[in-house]
Amino acid sequence: VEASQLELEHARFGLNDHLEKLIEMVAMRAEEKGLSLTWSIDPDVQTELVGDPARLRQVLLNLVGNAIKFTEAGSVSLRVERDDGYRGVVPLRFIVTDTGIGIPGGKLGRVFERFTQADTSTTRRFGGSGLGLTISKRLVELMGGRIWAESEVGTGSTFSFTVPFEPSSALARYEINPALQHADTDVVPMRILLVEDSPDNCTITIAFLSSTPHRIDIAENGAIACEMFQTGVYDLVLMDRQMPVMDGLTATRSIRAWEMSSHRLPVPIIALTAAALKGDREACLAAGCSAFLTKPVKEAVLLAAIRAYATLADGPARQIPGPSAVPINDHSDLVPMYLHNCRDNAAAMSAALDRSEHESVRLLAHRMKGSGSAYGFPMITELAAAVEGAAGTADRLATREAIDELSRYIAGLGEVASSDIE
Repeated sequence: VEASQLELEHARFGLNDHLEKLIEMVAMRAEEKGLSLTWSIDPDVQTELVGDPARLRQVLLNLVGNAIKFTEAGSVSLRVERDDGYRGVVPLRFIVTDTGIGIPGGKLGRVFERFTQADTSTTRRFGGSGLGLTISKRLVELMGGRIWAESEVGTGSTFSFTVPFEPSSALARYEINPALQHADTDVVPMRILLVEDSPDNCTITIAFLSSTPHRIDIAENGAIACEMFQTGVYDLVLMDRQMPVMDGLTATRSIRAWEMSSHRLPVPIIALTAAALKGDREACLAAGCSAFLTKPVKEAVLLAAIRAYATLADGPARQIPGPSAVPINDHSDLVPMYLHNCRDNAAAMSAALDRSEHESVRLLAHRMKGSGSAYGFPMITELAAAVEGAAGTADRLATREAIDELSRYIAGLGEVASSDIE
């Protein structure tokens, strides 16, 4: 940050979804302290934006995290409203309010300086490096905004910042033409090919679709998917991007080439990726994908995306009957087995690191990153992402620390009885 080496992303994102995931990440800490944690967006706020969602999340995580950290009782709230300080953009003001210990007036102006807390007793009691607010201030300024604080000792604090975003003229969040979405149209049964190498992701996706009339077939990598696609008849493909043997983009290009040579109409292919890096959407669409979803995919988003394509003209596979492969009515039934698998995967990561197999660690972490939030554990997604990042740089010490942190978190969720797994 100080060397001005950070480059801002320029990506489309939905503010509602962004804040929902952020609150999920800190909700457990607030619940452990018995705090009320709320968030809201004013009705006149445009929520489809263009900007740097990762930097915005860093700032908000720090401010909301601090609010929870320094509040022993009461509430923490996050509110987003329009700001009138900008023109020609989407000016937003983010306000984080708590009922915590507060900051003396004489110290308030220094909280954004390096290694500064209200006093030394605060540092001893609550810990912290003192860099969080400094970094947040730099990030806000980097995004073209400003940040400030108001506080009263014993009453609480309010941290506010403004950031200008560009309005997004994007399509729906799942990149599908809104004209294809007919909420009042009955869902037409489809045969769907799910291309996914993670058993946990397969299980939760099937659970999401268990109440629909669609039939789901599974291919564990791109090569198998190409064979199944050519010998079967499908209305829709859900294509994971990163898989062994053959990745999703290579498989998509192969399917499109086969369709063209066979004089077939293109079947919709929805790309699923846990990376969500700059250029991912463009790479997926260039390979021939029809749409792009970021993992962990929320149930409502996935169903809306599938529904959009289910309202298209009748396809050859529409008359193939058959319910989803696994009829699951309560997704919570899946949690014990999922946590059991997470513990096994964390142990497998540790063993792979002992063998210096950083790529194996990275792949295992990538799978877990794509499933955590879908099962209701956003922290698993975040911690697995940290493991993936460390393993990708082949930093043995950082990877070990990240795996240990992930393992401790999973262990803290409680042991799963063997009877529950069965």
